[in-house]
Amino acid sequence: MTRCSTCNGILRKGEKVCFTCGNGTPKSNHKSSAGKSFAGLITLAFFASLALTGASWFFSDRTPPFAACLSCSVILLFVKRSADATSERKT
Repeated sequence: MTRCSTCNGILRKGEKVCFTCGNGTPKSNHKSSAGKSFAGLITLAFFASLALTGASWFFSDRTPPFAACLSCSVILLFVKRSADATSERKT
């Protein structure tokens, strides 16, 4: 059984906030940085895709087609927004 560090109340396994005082449990205070790392990786991929989209607009003979780069950038934009929202929600 886990006890609250503030009021010494008994907490169940799934509880992340103490019912009595409202403080977080010791397990909920330790956040993993995996979500932030993933969001950073997606942000990097998004900006790289934007650079490749711009390059394909000007130098079309040495880059992938503009439509493919643009569609990849749009998809990465939606994934980036989702990853940012998820990492902000967990912290």
